[in-house]
Amino acid sequence: MSNKKTLAFYAASGCGGCSQSLMLSPSLAAMLEGVDIAFWATQGADLTSDDISGFDDKGIDVLIYAGPLHDESSIDTAKLLRRKAKRIVSYGACAHLGGLCGLTNVYPGAQLRALSKTDGEGFVQPLSAVIDVDYILPGCPPPEAMVTRMVEELFLSDDVPEIGTVFASSKGVCAECGREHVRNPLTAIRRFHTDPPDPSVCLIDQGYICLGPVTRGGCEAVCLRSNRPCTGCAGPVAGVLDQGGAILHALASLVSFSGDGNEEKEHQVLDSIPDVVGTAYKYSAASSLLKKRVNDGK
Repeated sequence: MSNKKTLAFYAASGCGGCSQSLMLSPSLAAMLEGVDIAFWATQGADLTSDDISGFDDKGIDVLIYAGPLHDESSIDTAKLLRRKAKRIVSYGACAHLGGLCGLTNVYPGAQLRALSKTDGEGFVQPLSAVIDVDYILPGCPPPEAMVTRMVEELFLSDDVPEIGTVFASSKGVCAECGREHVRNPLTAIRRFHTDPPDPSVCLIDQGYICLGPVTRGGCEAVCLRSNRPCTGCAGPVAGVLDQGGAILHALASLVSFSGDGNEEKEHQVLDSIPDVVGTAYKYSAASSLLKKRVNDGK
């Protein structure tokens, strides 16, 4: 009998980026040497509930699950997979937070059904809303540094990671950024496509919206090193319940110290934030304190 761990990969709805991030990782070869593959089901794979039911309960040592929950079928499948797997990794922003798909939760039901041409309600949830998740690998898609950490700790080490481990930093992205802080007051919201930023200075200090202060690090600040803002794909730092609320609170506090105490001007600055929900809750709308549109009426 093989002493290798049994590994399975399952991807629900999503873009396919998570499966690619794992398949393209240089650490994949080392991981595969020590496992037997039960199944590797990417988006569109012909894997039925009957197929999954054929595995013994807890017969899969590690299941990597990517993608959000979006209907009763996906919820039933997640519960079935939970029975079959000893440990489940919530892989990527969609499984972890609901991801970009979670932004559909803010649409009125009738409008969403018209756009999607389905009868479903379109209520997106993260995996942890329905089943217990043992480990989390965040990101959209998970960056190489975090994938490597997961492989090393979960598959190459003799020690089993503590349940609840997040394969990322508990500190914010700012801790890995390295940009200079100049502590400028926030007097206007600047846009990247019209006003390129200084690559050496903190983006927020320059007036750009960046979710680095409220987002888990561990990604080596790859977006900021490309002179782009952190958009929050790794989810909130430890201790923060609502990622979007945290960044909006931080921005509001900076505006309130803009100098002249002009309340109307402060409101104008905050009102100029483009697409507040899509900016502050780009990946975490489905796992926020609100989770979905409350007063739909339909």
